[in-house]
Amino acid sequence: MLNSVAPNKTVLPHGSRRAGLLLAVLLGVAGCSSAPTPPPRLSPPLPDAPLDLTQFTTKPCDLMTHDQLVTFFVSSPGTTATAGGKTACTWIPRDTKALSYVASVDTTSGGLEALYHHRAAVPGFAPVSVHHYPGIHRDNGDGHCTVETGVAEDTLLTVTVTATDPKLDAYSDPCYEADRFAGSMIAYQANRAP
Repeated sequence: MLNSVAPNKTVLPHGSRRAGLLLAVLLGVAGCSSAPTPPPRLSPPLPDAPLDLTQFTTKPCDLMTHDQLVTFFVSSPGTTATAGGKTACTWIPRDTKALSYVASVDTTSGGLEALYHHRAAVPGFAPVSVHHYPGIHRDNGDGHCTVETGVAEDTLLTVTVTATDPKLDAYSDPCYEADRFAGSMIAYQANRAP
C-alpha cells in the first residue's frame, strides 16, 4: 500500500478571503481611475512667448524707454508710489496735466485666469487683446480706463489712463489710449526678451 501524502492546503479564514477580494477590487479600480480633471480654462490662451516682467514689480518706471515715452509727450521720468502692496509708476505728459498714465506689474493675484474666474465682481469687465496678448478692460468710463493684460500665466501688466479734460481724445476713448500705452510696453519688452 502506497502511502499517499496529501499536499498541505492553507485555508484562509472566511473574513481574510473577503478582505483579500476587496483589496484586489480596490487596487483594480484605483488603477483605472485618474486624478480629478482641473476646471476648464476661462481666459484666452497666452501667446507662445510669455513675458517675464517680475523685475518690474518694484520698478515699473523701467517698463518703457525715454524714446517710447516721448511718443506719449512724456519727457520726465515717472514717479513711483506703493499702494495695496503694489508699486505703480505714474507718467504725466508735458503738454497737459489733465492726463496721466499709471502702470504696474502684478505677479501675486493669479493672472488673467483669476480675473476671468471673478469676472462677475470686476466692474466693466470686457475682453480685449493688446499687442497679441489677452486682457480685459475694467473700470472704464468718461476719461478713465484700466487694461489688465496677461503677459504670463501668473503675471498681469496693468495700465490705467485718466483724462480729466473733455477736450482730450483720451477723455472720450480712454481704453484706446490705455491699450496703446500698454501695447508699447509689451512690444518693447517682447523685443528685449531673449
